[in-house]
Amino acid sequence: MIDNQKRYQKKRDDDPKHLGNYIKWHLESNKIKKKSVSDFLNVQAITLNRYFKQPSFQLSILWRISLAVKHNFLMQLGEELNIPYETKAEKELKTQLENLQLENRDLKRENELLKELVKR
Repeated sequence: MIDNQKRYQKKRDDDPKHLGNYIKWHLESNKIKKKSVSDFLNVQAITLNRYFKQPSFQLSILWRISLAVKHNFLMQLGEELNIPYETKAEKELKTQLENLQLENRDLKRENELLKELVKR
């Protein structure tokens, strides 16, 4: 028998979780009213309920839902990829940490030198 299902529609082990269920679970677990989300999105409640039944949807819809509920679904889903990524803020903090560690090392050296001078 020939498999007529499109290749991109075939399920794989590393596929993302059902996005509609994921969003619905987040709303329910955080007690966010669907009405407020649908109002923010400027869609009817039935449309929002249809989103919950979809395994995936457009990035702009996910973006707007993230804004509506003040939760970064994009970042959260990105963390599940297990592919390392540094944000701009993380890179800046890493640089700041390295600078502070160098400064700390220098201050420790200076402190040791001053202790030796005081002992003499």
